[in-house]
Amino acid sequence: MSWIRSSLSVMFSVSLVNIAAAQGVPAAATQDNLPQQVNDQLRRIAVLEAQLARLQREIEELRGSSLQRHDASEPPPAHVEHEDPFEHAVAGAPPPETDPEGPAGDLPRALPVDAYGSLRVATALDANGHSEIRNNATRIGLRGEKRLGDFAAFARVEVGVNLVANDRVILVSGDPGTPIGQGSQAIASRLGLVGVDTPFGTLSWGKQWSPYYDVAEFTDQFQVFSAAASGAFAAGTDGGIAGTGRAERAFQYREEKGPVSLALQVQNRTSSPDDRGWADAYAASVVVGEFNGIAAGAAYNEVRDGVENPTANDPRLGDKAALFGVRYRSDRWYAAGSFSITRQHELDDLGRAFDGRGIELAVRRLLTDRWWLEGGYNDLRPDADHPGDYHVRFGVANAVYVFGDASRVFFGVKLEDSRRSDRSRLADSALAAGLNFTF
Repeated sequence: MSWIRSSLSVMFSVSLVNIAAAQGVPAAATQDNLPQQVNDQLRRIAVLEAQLARLQREIEELRGSSLQRHDASEPPPAHVEHEDPFEHAVAGAPPPETDPEGPAGDLPRALPVDAYGSLRVATALDANGHSEIRNNATRIGLRGEKRLGDFAAFARVEVGVNLVANDRVILVSGDPGTPIGQGSQAIASRLGLVGVDTPFGTLSWGKQWSPYYDVAEFTDQFQVFSAAASGAFAAGTDGGIAGTGRAERAFQYREEKGPVSLALQVQNRTSSPDDRGWADAYAASVVVGEFNGIAAGAAYNEVRDGVENPTANDPRLGDKAALFGVRYRSDRWYAAGSFSITRQHELDDLGRAFDGRGIELAVRRLLTDRWWLEGGYNDLRPDADHPGDYHVRFGVANAVYVFGDASRVFFGVKLEDSRRSDRSRLADSALAAGLNFTF
């Protein structure tokens, strides 16, 4: 450091002489004090050098401590910039970024989801000259599937839409399988479920087609006027509470092995007056056969939490239903029949529950790739010990023209012989025509 001090001494000497000359101080006086001033400055420099050395030692100690805490192979921490607030979807478009962990964040766009729907309207004219434009089970839905590890998660939601009216009073159930209250709603739930497809079967939770309907579907094949005797849509409902149609609050297990299909179901609900804690209602079905050819099936459904005098939204005490069916399918023909045995499952025209039996028949013949004819028969009647002469009995025939994927125009006739308990006519024969636009 001696050469630094010598250089600084010369620089200070020259600077002091120049400063003194500028202030009018005689050069001789300045030169007399010059050695003392230089010595003072050198002492100050020595003090600063000592402080600088001490600071350098402290820095080295801190650096060594940091290296002990962190692995030498670990990269230095990256610079983290401030994240912009999460953008929510606007104007119907999905957000550009998604935050699945944010409790208020928009959900990611689910590309595997499929939207579908079927808009259905029919018009009917009965034998007494009364005409009606009616909704014919219009529905709109979403369904999708995503991988869940080695499994597949799936979900579906389907709503029924009252396409032609918004009635405030329910007079008559217009569609087979109409939920209670749909007459006063523009939209009503038909299906809503989530599930997991596994190598050992399918598990699902929600409102879904029941095991009982696996067999009832054999004869529920018509565009209009059908499914009155199988017990699937009991007492003018969609079978949701009893569990025979679109079962509510249901857990299902399904499995297929070769030609055999098995389905098990339990309904759990804490809202019923006689809640059982688990399996308030249960059902099972088995179907044996291929899609084409002959198949046979059997189903059973029982309500355990029923009450003696239920409201429209309560299960009925003693409600049981069994169904047996057979079908045949080929390229041009379809034929099926079912036989139901029910206990306290159906209601007569006076609102009385009864034990009864039902028969349904269905046949279809494809004339061309676009045209087919279909016909059927429904017969439901109480056992002999039920008071009165109530029974449901009618035949139906339809001509159907297909103009797109599941889109159809149809023309049909229903020949009625149904009776009230007092033997008066329950319904009139009718002509019907309609259109199903499916997308």
